[in-house]
Amino acid sequence: MELKIPYRWRWSVLGCVLITGSAWAHAFPVRSSPQVGASLTHAPAAVTIWFDAELEPLFSRLTVTDAHERQVSTGPARVPAGHPRELTAQLAPLASGTYIVSWSVVATDGHHTEGRFRFVVR
Repeated sequence: MELKIPYRWRWSVLGCVLITGSAWAHAFPVRSSPQVGASLTHAPAAVTIWFDAELEPLFSRLTVTDAHERQVSTGPARVPAGHPRELTAQLAPLASGTYIVSWSVVATDGHHTEGRFRFVVR
């Protein structure tokens, strides 16, 4: 026995699935500079993370600390105008050592994600 679904119902179901799927979106990093786990010969002037969703600038943070948990990012991180999927923090001059990048973002859909990674300056 074959189940017959009216044509208009098929489109209604598909629409619900697509709308619901987009409501479950979160902002996750797609790349960063410096890269996760990088070992650098020159200290970067900034840390930038690119995300797969647009960010709410007022609720998105990025800090960089050294191995002694002292903050080395200068001022608040920012989402540059015209680049709503990018979060950047400027850095003080860095000595050799391990640095931890901690980020916490809210996507424009209201979902919160956070994470951290390290990089090393040799």
